[in-house]
Amino acid sequence: MRTGILIVGSLLWDRRREREAWRQSRLALDRAVHVQVPIRYGRRSQTRGNTFVMTLALDSPLGQGVLVPCRTSLLDVPALRVEAEELWKAEQPGAEPGSIAASWGCVGVLFRDKPAPGDWSRAWAAHFRQKASPVLPVDSDGLLAIPWPAVGGQAADVDLILGIATKAEATRPRPEDIADAWIDQDQGHERYFFENVRHGPRTSEDPLIWMRIEERRPSWIQAGDYAETVAALRRELHSRV
Repeated sequence: MRTGILIVGSLLWDRRREREAWRQSRLALDRAVHVQVPIRYGRRSQTRGNTFVMTLALDSPLGQGVLVPCRTSLLDVPALRVEAEELWKAEQPGAEPGSIAASWGCVGVLFRDKPAPGDWSRAWAAHFRQKASPVLPVDSDGLLAIPWPAVGGQAADVDLILGIATKAEATRPRPEDIADAWIDQDQGHERYFFENVRHGPRTSEDPLIWMRIEERRPSWIQAGDYAETVAALRRELHSRV
């Protein structure tokens, strides 16, 4: 099966050695496409200074993720298990070998065909139940319950998608809350927002988040590394006025 990885955050741009190696060995980055998916900043991350990171969320308007084809098609379910494990290893390098989940997130599968091929879906469900607990929008069978992603209004042209669901906060944060979490820290965690904007993952709330950042003018907004992205965000905001 032709397989793609749905990425909505730092797996796309983080320069840590493990993630660089995963992208280079497993993904056809030159064939990556932007896709419409329901995403938002919804989960606080302790490793990012208690700022917010992306979640797949059915209660959100469509945003923009990035679908990256895998270098090789999957011939059978064991190959699917390996691809899922490699994805999780990139997400959480310190995880036990063979892991596909933690308490805060898990790998899910989205099949293009409905119903999914019976042997594939049954075998994946059995593996998932043994290895993981569901995190919305991944269900108890390990299936990612989101609409099939679209590329420019057309269905993404792969047979199977792997993605990571992460557990959102119980109370949905406002755009101001999301922005303030970055503004009120000085450890560089705002980079998560700027790198997402630079590389493709976007939410429908990005303009409101950016308006709040502009309003409060944190010192890091002047960072040279962000200049190009800041200029792009300002152009976007001006075009909406």
